[in-house]
Order: sequence, then C-alpha cells, then structure tokens
Amino acid sequence: MSITVCGLNHKTAPLHIREQVVFPVEKLPLYLADLQQNENIQEAVILSTCNRSELYCEVDDVEKILDWYCRQHQLDRATLAPYLYTYQDQAAIEHMMQVASGIDSMILGESQILGQMKSAFSESCAAGIVGPLFNRLFQQIFAVAKEIRANTTIGACPVSVASAAVGLAKQTTENFAAATVLVIGAGDTVNLVIRYLKSQSINQILIVNRSHENALALANQHQITALPFAQLSEALTAADIVITATGSPLPIVSKAMVAAAQIKRQQKPITLVDIAVPRDVEASVAEIETVKVFCIDDLKTIIQHNLQGREHAADKAREVIQQKTQDFIAWIHSFEAVATTISAYRKQIENICQSELEKASRQLQRGEHPEQVLAFFAHAFMNKLLHTPSVQLRQAGFEGRFDILQLAQELFAIPQLQAEPI
Repeated sequence: MSITVCGLNHKTAPLHIREQVVFPVEKLPLYLADLQQNENIQEAVILSTCNRSELYCEVDDVEKILDWYCRQHQLDRATLAPYLYTYQDQAAIEHMMQVASGIDSMILGESQILGQMKSAFSESCAAGIVGPLFNRLFQQIFAVAKEIRANTTIGACPVSVASAAVGLAKQTTENFAAATVLVIGAGDTVNLVIRYLKSQSINQILIVNRSHENALALANQHQITALPFAQLSEALTAADIVITATGSPLPIVSKAMVAAAQIKRQQKPITLVDIAVPRDVEASVAEIETVKVFCIDDLKTIIQHNLQGREHAADKAREVIQQKTQDFIAWIHSFEAVATTISAYRKQIENICQSELEKASRQLQRGEHPEQVLAFFAHAFMNKLLHTPSVQLRQAGFEGRFDILQLAQELFAIPQLQAEPI
C-alpha cells in the first residue's frame, strides 16, 4: 500500500482543462461511495477547488487509480496525461502539507484552502472511507498548517482570490469608487468579495444567486441589495463591474445576455471578473467591444505583485514540512513494524493452538473422555504459550536486565506484586 496523490492544478493545467476536471460538491458522496467499493483503495479524500482537483488515497496500484480519476470526467488518459501529476509516500505527504499551508496555492499563503481541505476530510469521514492512517495523517497536516501560519510570515498581509479580483476590477475601471458592482453567487468567496468591496467604500453593490434565500442572507449581513435570479439581465444592465463565483457546471452569463444589457447601457464599458471554475461567463462575451472579461488565471499578475517578500517565509515553511514529513514517515515505519510483529506473534499462537487442537481431536477419536481431553488441551496450550516468554524472562533476570521485566509487566498488564519475606 502507498499513500498517493493524483490530480492537476493551476500550475499544470490551463483553465479550459481545469473546468472539465471538477468533483462537484453535491456529487462528492457518490464519488466517495464509488471509491469505497474499489478494492484497490483503502482510504481516500477528494479535494476539488477552483485551482485544483486532487485525490489523496492509500492504494495498491497507482495506474488503476489514474484510470478511475480520468473515467470520472469522461476523459481518456491521453488527453489528461500532460496535465496530471502523481506523488507517492514522502513526496505525497509533503505535497499535501504544502497544499494545506497555502504554499502550493496560486496565492501564496492564502488561508481558504485549509478550510476546504478540512471540509474534504470531513466528507470522507462521513462516507466511512477514512481509517487510522489517514485520520492520523490529516490531523498532522492540519497541525503543520497551523504551526506554519503561526510561526512564519506566510500569511502576513493576506491576499486571496477575492481580494485579487477586487484589485483587478479596480485597476481596470475608471471612477471605481462610484461604480455599481454586481456579485453573482453566495458562497464563501463571494462573501469575501463583498467584504473587500465594502473596504474600498463601494456602496452600490447588488447580489444575485440561484438561491435567493442565500443571497438575502448575505445582503442583510452586508447591507446591500439582493435581486432574484430571474432579474439577472436587469442587474447586468445596472452594473459597471460584475464579479462572479458560483458552483454552476455551465455558464450563467451568456454573450446574448451581455450584448442586450450593453444596448440598454448605451455601450458604457463594463468589466466582468469571473473567478469560478467551471467559468460562469461564456468566453465569447469577450468579443463584445465595450466589455472586458477576466478569468481566474488573469489574476496571476496582480497576485504576484502582492506577494513580494513572502518567498523567504515559504522557504521556512518548506523546511518545517520536510521535517514533519520525515517524522510521519518514521511513524509509519514504526507502525508497520508493530503491525508485522503482532501479525507474526498471532501466527505463532495460531500454530500452537492448531497443533494442540489436532492432538485433542485424535484423543477424542480414540474415545477418551471429553473433559479429560479439554483439561489436557488447556494445560498443554498454556505451557507452550508461556514456555518461551518464561525462558526469556528468567534469562533477563539472571542477567540483571530488569528493564525487560518491567516492560513485560506493562506489556501483559501484570499488577505489581509485593515480594514475600524470606
């Protein structure tokens, strides 16, 4: 068995590939149930965000798990091969810790990924596909991420996809402070977008979401205006900036919709920042002359500008991760050694038991009384069971190795006995 990571992310795959390789949160229990039926897998966690889709698992055959990964998205291996990566054991654990710590994120040090990983782990626990190994591993991962955030400056002056989206909109919009902003969606990212907009003194903020109830909740929290999803076209007509981050599998803002809005707006420029994966805005919207469309990959420039000075903190974090990974690998080896020892000891006892059972069976076949056979079996089994430990303990006492005697007392839970007076 090997701890394995397979997947793709913003570093290895462009947006048009990433938006085809998504594990929708509403279908996650189905994916996990399918993994649970896979004989090749012992434990598994699926992490799917706008910038990565990764499977963490304990497997026998990596090739089979790659086939499973590609099959879920109805894509063949040849199509995905240039974008996929796999890590095993130490490299896999290091990668998972880097992801949780924000080191592998598009935005170095961003904190949202840790919450996403915790949610992914909880989903797998609920699905019953997390065992002792992954339970220990993920608790260690979360502890390392917390330690890095507390002891390095990796999270100083936090940058997020939400803040970068607002920053990009500000850079590309004249008279930003007076703009009307439409946000589409009602998840954590949109919540952050609204917070950053409010911090920039933007007061004209509209929110639209398929679930009007969720939109109203955010609107009441931030004192902005919520519109029903059916009024999306009217909202586009009113907006100078649109920032969208929904979980829709298909675009919700079409070229025809934006073109109609622009006619009503008399072709006044509008900026759309789409930070959803898959994209919320049809790519063809960019063909409209008075419209600027940006996707999540367009945020990289502004993100890099805000990350100056963090690479030193990232190097420190990688050192911590490397050491913690080695510690965990050492724990795995010790765990395996213990398991191997227990298995060998169990086999030894089973052999003794089987041998004595065969003797007892022959005695019964000869017609000996069952009670006598049972008594003989119990006596012989106990003697053989205790023979080797007794010899070893006597030898340890003779050699003055009292630590062995104390260890035996702990191992077999033998109560402390008072020595009888001579």
